Amino acid sequence: NGDGIADGACDCDGNVEDCAGVCGGSSEEDECGVCNGGGADEGFDCAGNCVDASACGFADLTFGAVTDSSVEILYSSNFDLGGFQFNTSGAELTGASSSLDAQFSSATGIVLGFSMSGASLEAGSGSLAVLEFASTNDGGVLDVSNVVLTSSAAVTLASSGPGSVAFDGCYETDCAGTCYGDSVE
Repeated sequence: NGDGIADGACDCDGNVEDCAGVCGGSSEEDECGVCNGGGADEGFDCAGNCVDASACGFADLTFGAVTDSSVEILYSSNFDLGGFQFNTSGAELTGASSSLDAQFSSATGIVLGFSMSGASLEAGSGSLAVLEFASTNDGGVLDVSNVVLTSSAAVTLASSGPGSVAFDGCYETDCAGTCYGDSVE
């Protein structure tokens, strides 16, 4: 005349099956719903997406279009970009432009970009900046180094590139040998 096994229980002692199907077992699901799982890796969600810029945020830089007097720097990032800074050498900077209000120093070769209004570049890929430099007769190599990229929340991201890129000499000189000069005989 006993009551039998209670609803939801797996034995007469009232134990229930754990996530591994063991009656009275101690296995539990992690926050990702995996039985005896270790949970999401630090900085990632259960789908493997980076959610913490300080743990797994990155931005890679590459060169885009190159002319005898300009170069485009492209980015690929898993977080919105809020700012950048890098050093250049190998060419005399004459200008820098970006959606993040770029500034430059021709004396030091430092390029800096950020927005006072809080604008940012969307995660994904796009154009970080366009650098302009003085044309030379022989061309040269522009080096971009000491890159620092930050998220829109001002977290420094791991970054790589872009390195160095060769540029051609000017295709037109005047009679004095000046690139795109206006001297005439």
